[in-house]
Formats: sequence, C-alpha cells, structure tokens
Amino acid sequence: MIQEVASIVSGSDDLPSFLKLHFVGLLNSIDRKLLRTEDVPSQRQALRCIERLLDMIGPHLNAFVPKILTLLTRAVQEEHLQSTCLNVWLSFVRKLAHVSPSNLKIVASQIVAALMPCLEGPQTDQAPHLSIAAEILEELVVSNKDILEDQARELPLLPSLPALAKVNSVLQEARGVLSLHNQLCQAADGLRHENLSVCYATGVELKKVLRAKRKDITSMILGEAAIDADVISNLFTALLRGCAEESRTSIGQKFKLVCAECLGELGAVDPVKLQVNLRRHSKIERSDEDLLFELINEHLARVLRAASDTDVQDAAALAIQELLKIGGCQTALVGRATHSGPSKSKMLSHITEAVKSSSKDGGVSSSDSLREKGLSLWSRFSDDVKDIIAPCLTSKYLLKHSGAVIPSGPIFRPGMSFRRWMYLWIRRLVSQATGQRSEIFTACRGVIRHDMGTAIFLLPYLLLNVVCDGSSEARTSVTDEILAVLAEAACPDFDLALSNGIGECISNQHNWSGPSEVSIQAVFTLLDNMGQWLDDCKQNLALNDSIQAPMPSKATRSNASQPTKEASRLAMQCDHVSQVLAAIPKQALAGASFRCQAYARAFLYFETYVREKCGALNPAAESTGSFAHKDVTFLLEIYGGLDEPDGLSGLALLRSSSSLRDQVLINEKAGNWAEALTCCEQALQLDPNSLTRQSGVLDCLLNMGHLQTMITHVDGLIARMPDYIKEWSMRGVQAAWRLGQWDLLDEYVIGADSDGIISTSTEGNASFDLRLAKIFQALRKRDHYKVAEQLMQCRLALLAPLAAASMESYARAYPVVVKLHMLQELEDFNSMILTADEDGKRHEELAEGSYSFTKEHVVQDWEGRLKITQPSLWTREPILALRRLVYSASNMPSEVGGCWLHYAKLCRAAGHYETANRAILQAQSSGALNSYMERAKLLWDTKRTHCAISELQQALVNAVPTEDLGVRGTMTSGSEDPNVAKALLLIARWVHHTGQKQKEDVISLYTRVKELQPRWEKSYFFMAKYYDDLLADARRRQEETPEMSNNRGTSVKRQTMSISGNAIVADEKSWWTYLPDALLFYAKGLHKGHRHLFQALPRLLTLWFEFGTVYQGETMTKDKGVKTIHARVMSIMRGCLKDLPTYQWLTALPQLVSRICHQNEEVVRLVKHIITTVLQAYPQQALWTMAAVSKSTVPARREAAAEILQQARNAAHQERDRVLFNQFTGLCEQMIKLCFYAGQPKAQMLSISAEFSSLKRMMPVGVVMPIQRALTVTLPANGVTDSSYNPFPAGDDSTISGIKDDVEILASLQRPKKVVLIGSDGTDHPFLCKPKDDLRKDARMMEFTTMINRLLSKDPKSRRRRLYIRTFAVIPLTEDCGMVEWVLHTRGLRHILQDIYVACGKFDRQKTNPTIKHTYKQYQEKLSGAELLRTKLLPMFPPVFHKWFVNTFSEPESWFQARVAYARTTAVWSMVGHIVGLGDRHGENILFDSTSGDCVHVDFSCLFDKGLQLEKPELVPFRLTQNMVDGLGITGYEGVFSRVCEITLSVLRAHRETLMSVLVTFIHDPLVEWTKYHKSSGVEVQNPHAQRALANIEARLQGVVVGVGAAPSLPLSVEGQAHRLIAEAVSLENLGKMYIWWMPWF
Repeated sequence: MIQEVASIVSGSDDLPSFLKLHFVGLLNSIDRKLLRTEDVPSQRQALRCIERLLDMIGPHLNAFVPKILTLLTRAVQEEHLQSTCLNVWLSFVRKLAHVSPSNLKIVASQIVAALMPCLEGPQTDQAPHLSIAAEILEELVVSNKDILEDQARELPLLPSLPALAKVNSVLQEARGVLSLHNQLCQAADGLRHENLSVCYATGVELKKVLRAKRKDITSMILGEAAIDADVISNLFTALLRGCAEESRTSIGQKFKLVCAECLGELGAVDPVKLQVNLRRHSKIERSDEDLLFELINEHLARVLRAASDTDVQDAAALAIQELLKIGGCQTALVGRATHSGPSKSKMLSHITEAVKSSSKDGGVSSSDSLREKGLSLWSRFSDDVKDIIAPCLTSKYLLKHSGAVIPSGPIFRPGMSFRRWMYLWIRRLVSQATGQRSEIFTACRGVIRHDMGTAIFLLPYLLLNVVCDGSSEARTSVTDEILAVLAEAACPDFDLALSNGIGECISNQHNWSGPSEVSIQAVFTLLDNMGQWLDDCKQNLALNDSIQAPMPSKATRSNASQPTKEASRLAMQCDHVSQVLAAIPKQALAGASFRCQAYARAFLYFETYVREKCGALNPAAESTGSFAHKDVTFLLEIYGGLDEPDGLSGLALLRSSSSLRDQVLINEKAGNWAEALTCCEQALQLDPNSLTRQSGVLDCLLNMGHLQTMITHVDGLIARMPDYIKEWSMRGVQAAWRLGQWDLLDEYVIGADSDGIISTSTEGNASFDLRLAKIFQALRKRDHYKVAEQLMQCRLALLAPLAAASMESYARAYPVVVKLHMLQELEDFNSMILTADEDGKRHEELAEGSYSFTKEHVVQDWEGRLKITQPSLWTREPILALRRLVYSASNMPSEVGGCWLHYAKLCRAAGHYETANRAILQAQSSGALNSYMERAKLLWDTKRTHCAISELQQALVNAVPTEDLGVRGTMTSGSEDPNVAKALLLIARWVHHTGQKQKEDVISLYTRVKELQPRWEKSYFFMAKYYDDLLADARRRQEETPEMSNNRGTSVKRQTMSISGNAIVADEKSWWTYLPDALLFYAKGLHKGHRHLFQALPRLLTLWFEFGTVYQGETMTKDKGVKTIHARVMSIMRGCLKDLPTYQWLTALPQLVSRICHQNEEVVRLVKHIITTVLQAYPQQALWTMAAVSKSTVPARREAAAEILQQARNAAHQERDRVLFNQFTGLCEQMIKLCFYAGQPKAQMLSISAEFSSLKRMMPVGVVMPIQRALTVTLPANGVTDSSYNPFPAGDDSTISGIKDDVEILASLQRPKKVVLIGSDGTDHPFLCKPKDDLRKDARMMEFTTMINRLLSKDPKSRRRRLYIRTFAVIPLTEDCGMVEWVLHTRGLRHILQDIYVACGKFDRQKTNPTIKHTYKQYQEKLSGAELLRTKLLPMFPPVFHKWFVNTFSEPESWFQARVAYARTTAVWSMVGHIVGLGDRHGENILFDSTSGDCVHVDFSCLFDKGLQLEKPELVPFRLTQNMVDGLGITGYEGVFSRVCEITLSVLRAHRETLMSVLVTFIHDPLVEWTKYHKSSGVEVQNPHAQRALANIEARLQGVVVGVGAAPSLPLSVEGQAHRLIAEAVSLENLGKMYIWWMPWF
C-alpha cells in the first residue's frame, strides 16, 4: 500500500527516496500516538512499525540513526517492552551494518550503553531478554569486528556472563594488554562522549581501574614525567567537567556522582603538578558564519546525536533547520540536490561539486551572495556532521509560540534552579535582541530549554548583542538581573561587614550555595567575557586611530569615511558595555566572590575598586596612594583565603596602624595562634556578644589543638547564647569528632540539625564537618549501608560548589577535591572494617574489585595519596586529622603518632612553631618513636641550637648506649636503625655549623654515620664539606701570617714559599693536607648518589684545579710532602674518571673546557682525557659546548680543542658517530656565515635557498636540536648513581632535519637573524643568530642560573614558593657570534607598555618620543634629574602595567597566579642580576610570558658591572621603575617581592662557594672585551678584569653593597641588603640620572 502511495505521489517506484522526505514525521507520529501511550499493545505495535520502516528506508537509514537510537533506547528501559524492543534492536544493527558501516562504528558505544540495563542484575543465561541482548552484541561486536576496528577497544566492559563469552573474547582481543596510560587516555575520551549513558559506563569502569591501580597511578603522579602529567591532567579536566554536567535525567545525576567518586579515588593532586584547562576559551568577537558553524558543529549536532528524548532532538533539528536557512545552505544546496537522484551519497557528492565549481567563479553578484555564503558554510562541516544535519535541509519543523508572558523585573529568585533561571533569562534576552544576529538567537529559542550546553554557549553572544545594540531599557534589565543574582550572595550590611570582618554576615537555615552558586559563577563568566571584549575593542580603536592619524590626501579621507562610521558605531557599543559594567559595583562582586570562596576573583574585584579609589603604593611613581582602614581589612580577609604566604605583610603596610582584626588575620596566616587568640580575647572584651569574635576564639582553639578547651567553651556559649545553638553545635562537632567523644558528638549533631542562625565563616567547613560526623555515627553502629548513603549525600552536597568552581579553574575547585579525597578515605575505612568482620564476608557493593582493604594496604596507599597533595598546611591538616581518628579507632597508635609528626613538620615548615610543638607533644603521647628528631629540628629552627643538639644527644643516649656520644665516643652496640644514623648526621652537621665541638669530635661523628650507613650519599657529602671548611680556614689563616701581611698582592708562588717556609702556626697541619680527604669524600658521595651533584662536582674540580696551580710553584714541587699529596690527589681524580658515570662529568663540561690550558701538565692531560670520554659518550650534547673553544682566538686553546675533538672522532666506535663530527663541523661553519651575513642594507628578509644553498642542501643532519631540554642532563629519579643510566634516551630529542627558507633580519644595529630550524619530529624551533657579540657570557649566565635553580629547589622556603629562573639555550659558535634559543610566548616590556599607553591615548608612535627628547633638552640644565622625571615625564605616563595582567589573564585564578609568578621571578632576577652586575635592563631586554606571567631576561652583554663604566653610569641595581612596581599590585614591592628578594639573597649567600665555582671559568676563558689589551701567551694567566669582576661578586655575596651609592664599611644582613637595594632601585634620584632611552619613566 505504501508502495502504491509512493508511486502515485512521486511518480516513481523509488520507495526509500519517497520515505526519506516523510520519515521524521512518521517516527514522530508513531512516538506520539503509540509509543507514549499507556496501552502496552499499542506500544508494541509502535516498535513493530519502526522495525518495518527500517526495512523500507533502505540506503537512507544513516540520516535517521540519532532519532531511531533515541526511540529504542527509551523503549528498552521499559521491562514490559524489552523483548519486542530487543528484536527491533537486532534488526537495526543488522540493517545499519549493511547500509552504513561507518555509522555503526560511531554509534557502537551508544548501543552497548543502551543495552547495559538488560545485562545487569540477577538474570541467568535462560532469561529470554538476556539471550536476545547477547545476540545483538554478538552481531555488533563479533560479526562486525572488522568494521569496528579500534573502536572495539573503547567499548564499555561487559559482565562476565557465559552468554557473553564470545563478545568478551573479541573485546579482550581488541583491547590487548592495554597499559595503564592508555586505559586512562581512553577513559578521558569516554567521559567526553556525547551520550551520557556511555559517559556513565566509562565512569563506572574508570572507578574500578583507579581502585585496582592506586599504587601505579600514585607513582605516575609522583614521577612527574611529562607524558604521565598530561594524561592525569586530561583525566582531571574530563572529570571536573563531568561534575558540572547540567542534566535533568537520572543518568546525568549518576554520572556526576561517579565523577565525584573518581576524583576522590584519584586524590587531591597538587594543582602545580597538573595543567587542567577547564574554561572553554572562545573569542566572543566573531563573524556570523563562524558563530553558525560552531553552534551547529559543536553543540546542536551533538544534541541531535546524543539526546535521550525525541522532543530534545526535534528542538535541535528545528534549530539546525533554521540556522541552515539563515546561513544560506538551503538556498545553495536544496535546489541542486533535488536533481541528484535518490541516493543520499549522490546528493552530498553533488553538493561538494557545487562548492568546488563556485570557488572557480571569477566574481559573485549580489543575487548569489547568499548562495555563496551557504556553500562556504556547508563546506566547513565534516562528512559525519553533514550526514546528520542533511535531513534538516528539507525538514519542515515549526516551533509553536508558547504564549507565556515574559515577566518584568529581575527573573532570578532565591532557591531558583540554575536551569530554570537560565532558560527564562535567555528567553527574555532573545526577545530583546536586535539586528541580523537576532535571527540566530530566535532559531535556538526551543533547544535552549532542553540543552544547557547550547544555552551557556549562546548567552555571552546574546548578552553582548542586547547590551551593545539593544534599548536602554534592555540594558537596565541586564544590570538589574545581574545585581539580583549577586544579591543572593551579598552580605545584608556590607559596610558593617567591612568594618567588623566579613564573617559578621549571618545566614539563616536557607543554604544559598546550591544552584545559586552556579548562577553566580555564570554571572562572573559573563562579566569576564564583556570585560575582555571591551578591552580588545578599546585597544583596536586606539591602534586604528594611531594608524589612520596621518591623512595625506582628500582621496584618503573619502575612502576612510566608511571605517570612521564603523569606528563610531564600535565606540558607541563600547560606551554601552562600559555603562553596564560600571553599574555593577566592584564591592558587590567582591563580596559575592568571597562568599563563594572564589578568593582570587574577590581579590581582583576589590583591588580594582581600591586602586580606582585610592591608587597604589608606588614610590617610583609621581604619587603614591593612601587607603581606608575598612578597605585594607577586607583585602586582608580575602588574602587570608589564598594560599600565598607573603602578601599579607604587604597589605598590612597599606596603613600606619593595624586593627585587632588585622592582627588576628596576620597571626592566623603566620600560624601564631596563641597571639591570634590573645587578640580575639581582647576584641571580645569590647563586644562579648559578637558572633564573629566568639567564632574567632573557637578557630584559634581548634588550630592550637586545644580541643577539650574548645568543647568547654562551646558548652558555655550554648548556655549563654542559646539563639546561636546551631552555630555553637556545629563548632562543637568539629572538636568532638577529632577527640572521638561520641556521646558529645551525638548531642552536637542534634543541635546542628536544628533551625537557627550561623555565620558565613562557619557555613563551609563546619557544614562538611557535620556531614563527616554523621558518617562517623553510622560507622560506630556498623551500619555500612547507612555509611554508603551518608557518603553519597555528602558527595551530592559538594557537587554544586564543585560545579561552580569547575567553570573557572582547578585551583578554585581544589578545596572541594580535598573533601572528596577525605570522603574516599572514609569509604576505604568502611571497607577495611568490612574486610575485618568476624564472619569474613565480602560485600561486593562496598568492596568491589580486586583491591585488598587490609590495614597494611590501606596505610601504604594513604602514604602515597598524601604525597600527591599540595604540601600546604591547610590541605593536609584535615586529612591528617581524619586519619588520626581512623587509626585511633583501629587501634594503630604508631600510625596516629606518625600523623602527628607529619602535622608537626608541616607546621614547622610554615613557621607555625607553637602548633608544631603541641603536635610533637601529642606524637610523644601516642608513642611515636622519632618524635625527638622532629622536636630537635623545631628547636633548631627557633634558633635554640644548643637545646636542639642536647635533645638529639639525650635521645641517642637513651636509645643506644654510648661511652661518650659525640666526643671521641663510639657506640658500644652497633645499630642498624637508620634513624640513629639520621640523628647522628644532624648532630654532626649542627656542631659543624655552631663550632661547639673540636675537630676530632666532629670527624668522629661523621665517621660513625658513614659506618652505620655506608651507602648514604649525604654522609660523605657533609663530611667532605667539613674537610673543605677546614681547608679553607687553615689556608686563610696560613696565608695571612705576619710574613705575608706585607705581601698580600703577591703571586701564588710567593704565597707557596711562605707556606713551605714554615710560616705556619705551630702544631697545625698545612692547609693542603686536608685536600685529599675533601676530594675523596666528595668523590665517594658522587659515587653513591647525585642529590648533591651540582654542589659537589664543581667544588671538587675547583679544589683540584687550584691545587694544581699552587703545586707549579718552584718550592712546592721540591717538597716531598707536597709531592705525596699531589700524587694522591691525581690518583683520586683518575679514580673519579674511572668510577663516576660519564653523565655526571657532562654536567661540569663547561668548567672542564675552561681549564684545557691549565699550567699543570698532569692536570691538563687528565682534563683532556675526561672531555674526550664525555665526547665519546654524549657527542650530541658535548659538541655544542666545544663549538666556541674550537674557534678560539687563543692558539693554545684552539689547538687543545682540536686535539680533543680528533681523539674523540678517532675513538668513535660507530660510523654514524664519525659522520656526526663531520656534519657538526659543516653545520657550525654555515651557521657562523649566516650570523655574519649582512644582506642588503634595508632588507628585512633573506632566503636560505638563494643565499645559503649549501646549508639547505646539507639537510637533514643527525645533530641534535640545540634547545635547553635536549642539552640538559636528566638524572635518575631515585637519586642513586647508576653507570648504565642514559640521560638522553634514543628518540626523546629530535635532530635537525631542515631549515625554513625565510629568515627574518631584525632591525637593530648588529642585524641579528631569526632562523627557524625544523626538528625530525616536525616541530619548528626558532633561534636568534647574533653576530659581533661574545655569547660566552650569556652561556655562563645560563649555567649560573641553572645552578641557582637547583639551589633554590633545595631550600625549603624557596621550594615552597617554587622560585626559579627561566632558562634557555645559548650556543656560542665562536668568541663573537652564536645562537640563542627563541623564548616563545614572550614580549618585551617596552612594547607591552606602548600598546597600553596607545590604547589609553597617552602615546603616539610618531610624536611622543621626540617630545620626550625635546623635554630633556629643555629642562636638563634647569632641573635636577629627579625633578625632571617627577614633574615633567612621570605625569605623561601614569603607571599602567597592572592592566596587562588583567587583559592577558582573563580568568581570576590565572591572573593571581600570573601576578605572583611575575613578582617572584622578577625578584629572583633582580637579586641574581645585581650579584653578577647585570646592566642594560631596558624595556626590550626584559620579557614577559603571556602564558604564565614569568619575567624573562635576555641579552647579557652588559655583565660584570659594565653598566657602571658607561658614559651615563647605571646607578640602579636592577630595573624597578614605576610600571614594574605597578605590576606587583597595590602593595607595590612590599610583601611578595621583598620577601622573595630576601629568600633569594639568603640562598645565594649560603652557597657562595658553589656559585663562584661556576663563574671562576671566566678567569681562565676570558671574554673578548677583557683580552683586547691583554693577549694570552698560550697558557692560563690571572686576568685582572675577571678577577676584579669576581671580587665584586664575592663581596656582594657577603652582604657588601657594591656599585650602588657609597658601599658601607660592614656587610649588611640579608634583610638589610635586600631593602637597601630595593630603595636604591626605586629612588627617583637614581632613576633621574639614567640614560634617556633606558626610559626610567616606563
């Protein structure tokens, strides 16, 4: 019958082609009239109709797959329809495999996920629906395994049922033996699947994998391999986005919950270890075509494929239908397609031909513009998407107008769901939209009701349209709506809160933080988008104005009329956006952010508000700010929530006197809880009924560990202030569960569940503590199902704040992830109890998988989980508190003590000494064995050195009997306990530091440690350091004897004579007698491990080289004793060459190369042997180091290098290594020519193929790409020396396979070239080829900074702040040219500031610099430099650098991290630069990274105080101009910058000898500029320029201020030196004397 109708209507017997035009309508009718009825026979009839239609549609089936999948998935969930529905499923799979195999592959995961409910539960193999389901899966997986290919391995795991044996076999074969890395990668992809059922199935499977592989995953995270960090980051991104899934379906809720469980299983991984990118960055300014494409391709097509309801699909299809009309696709394609015959593939191919033919047309008439637009849009879709959306080209959907009245006034109401608010607000905005784009929004008004992803994507574009081009009423409506949302989180009396502390805000029983928090975060994101758009537009307008400013002719003016009109329109839009943003108070935004615990955002908003009102603290600027007390108080409140230890002190300096509240905040952050408690009690005397101040007292008691006192205080408050019983009970819960006082806990839980008022400061953590308490109650009752229920409820309560935080950043979400971490450990404890039950039963639903929940396994796993967390007190304290309770309940006292000790260590590291002391006392009461060591370290850190040593000695006397411990004593009983050796080593180091014992006693202690732990590297290293100190002290005193005091300037030879001539104190050994022991112990330490490699090896070489020089003296060589020492020293060094792995020598290669012309022939022979060995082992890396010395202008150095290279080439075992030497030589020759190539006078580019064809022809070469990563030795992760270890695994680093033809010539005096080398991995690596510049100093500077990075990483204070210097590869090719690795994502300070000033109208690229020059000439004779700067130049350029951070880092968390990174890296560079006398720090030599905020310095040509010798001496120690200060925030250099300066200086001064060992190479490989008037004779000489430079550096490392003002007679303290340097750097007197184009006003 249908065939006859088709023939009559279409005049053709082609039934499928007829049906395809009506297929969607037929399916909708069947669904609406039959499938959705309550009549079961009708529903079954509907399914049979669908099966019949599958047969009829034939080749067009693939166009309707999403619709059919949705209908069948919904039907199969109804148990009474399963049998019939599964038969239709089987038919569908077979038909799809026949018609469209590629489509079957795409939807395979959805089919398996849809059938999962039929495979779960207590069914048996005889169940009919199970057998049919198995048959479907066999058809899908087994019969079509060739079609599925790799897709089979990504299908969800199936239950282990006999009926599914064949399917599981194929799946197992497809998966093979997947590595954990690949499993996690697949899981991350599965969590992003379009279909929620597939996502949920993936999440369930992932949870099992995470539990079974906990140990391996922890190792992946701790290993810090880049590839592992990437997969873990990817997994976290997918899970956090899953937690933010907005779905009303039950499967959506299950998916969110399983994502939260997986996050708990993974643990609270330190955000620093991951790169989690949660914000979907999308440029809001885009064309209509781009918007249409992304809307259809990324959102609507996904909804069409994956919707679980046909209504949602129809809404998406309608939107696509209308959007294709708007985009011109229907006009362009439907007419052509109707003539293409019945085949869908023919239609698509015809469309493709149409696109191609249109691209060949010469021009486009106005009548064809829509058609051309449609063809362009259609061509951008992939074939898969075209298959899905093609039916929408001819569909005839209509959207009925609901007729619902759009309410006036704000839509948002307290408690309103995010979905409801979003839909109603977007509906109103659509009605207010104007212009052509309003058609796009109108087309989507149906789908936004169902799909939040589409709604959230459209909202920024819709809002911008209404604000820019809508009516003033519409803009007012937008402002009112935003303020209504913010009011939900605002404090009732914000001004009062600022005065009394933000915690004074109170809330009733209503919990605002559920859906409201997500709505508030959505508002924040919208404001970010509008602000970013406004900044971009203003900058573009300003840049366009500056470009169009000169108009030379009338023609130009007439042509410019159209852009001017467009610019006027854009300026008007900017005004509208500015008005809306200005109408939203920054204070309200800050208060709402603070309430949401979005502290970085709150700080950004409120600092902006304070800056606009009061300015900033900036002594280098024209004027500095003054601040209101209440503003500073709130800034302190906000900053207290950020994990940054130094900023509070800077904020506190914004006003002259601090309030009690300020003192409380600062003491709390510093961990001085006793002082904080004193301040709280003092404040309480002023207002005894203050809720906030009483809560402050309770906070202090909690953090001090005075839990019993806290409970007594809580009971008193309940009796005296019963109106706040809910508040006090919640605080009592916090103490009761930590104490394990269960009866009290029950009472407090009842009070906390009652109606009442609580403060906002209690609402977050105390509420979580209450939920934990309920879990503990269930655990005590052994009600495991109640425990599971409470855990689920607790996770559900965390989903809303997690979803809101996940819209911003992982750092913002981290506190919630820590709570999920704790909940997972409670679940582990529950499973451990189940495992230990007397009946031994295993409850599979609670202890699933093969994981063993024994005490031993749990303790081991928990230790690993703690290591991956952020090593901060606030993160680990609650985890440790929870574990203490769990261990106590499990009768595990040693683990309880271990938790207390770990807590004490954290407190000590954070400077919370009082709390640390209490934790140690608790550990002692728990019987912790090593509490004495932690107590001794605490005493040492608090400067009670004698008590610290006595504590350890007494503990060892009690633990191990001794005759006379530490004073020539030896232990009478051997001890294998490593803790004894640790304690002895601490004693030895401390008495070494304090000088409390005689030399023999200290050596005895070190020797005993060495005997107890002969494999410890550190025992040898510290023993070597002691002998080194003895040597240095003896040499200093012996060289300053009276006989020598009159000859201090004499040579080494004269010094040697005096030493050998009995000018030595009686009964004292000569200094060189300590040398063999120092060298030997350094060498033995290096043989055991490499933890101290970069301190030990440079020092070992320095001592060897110095003694070799001294030994050349005439008298010394005749002294038998000295000869013996020399022979022993050489024997030790030959042993080092034999025993130490070659990769260790590679780290010191520059130092070795600098001494190839040493005066001592024996030393030279061994040095050459070592370098040859390194060249043989690592030719790729070592050759780049040898390049410059092989081209040295000093004949002896050049000849020595040639000899070494020839020996290495001859000794090469493989032909490829010999070829490598030849290739490297040819490459260097060509690169040197390229460096010096002048090119045409005004040329900006040159062609390699035209000018350097030989260089082009020699590609590819087997030479490694000279980037920093490829040239840096990576050491074994376990810290143990391994001779078989390869620091450069094959394939890890790419070689040079080519060079790009276009080379950019930069416009500077020396005309350097930017060359792009192509790696063998296909990656481009740009380099700067610099002529006429001695890059050896740049290379040495990189070695110096690399050493500093290693020292900073070892210092606890700098490691906590992650201080470092960005390094890059510097390759000297000769002594006056070389290559520098291009630093990506960076821009110079001058260019950044100029763009900002141009946007502000403060800078004109043609006029401003001439004006400045004229001003200088006009006033330099009339005004002092400081007055000229202050009164004439600084007013022209108010500080603006803070705007770069706001504009570049749109996400508040990244803004805050970038600014902290800027402050820290700038501070480190400032101190390091001053130490080495680095000058010429103008705005092009200081770069800033747009991805991290890091400060990067380049061009070190003005090194070693060369700036002081210029015509205009550089008087400032480093650049800290007004804009550099402005970038640090409103506190200026106070706080983070000054503290990091102090820490950096302390590290540099503490490792003076290590750093000098790197710089001393300049003496023996002097710079070209130092040898102009002093030619070398072929052997090493004492270069006076180098010696003077190094003397200045050494003086600075001792605290003497050199080169800045008048140096004091005595060295300064670290703090004094740092603050003196900062003061000199910001001094307008000094800045006013700087060279004009150093630009001190920038």
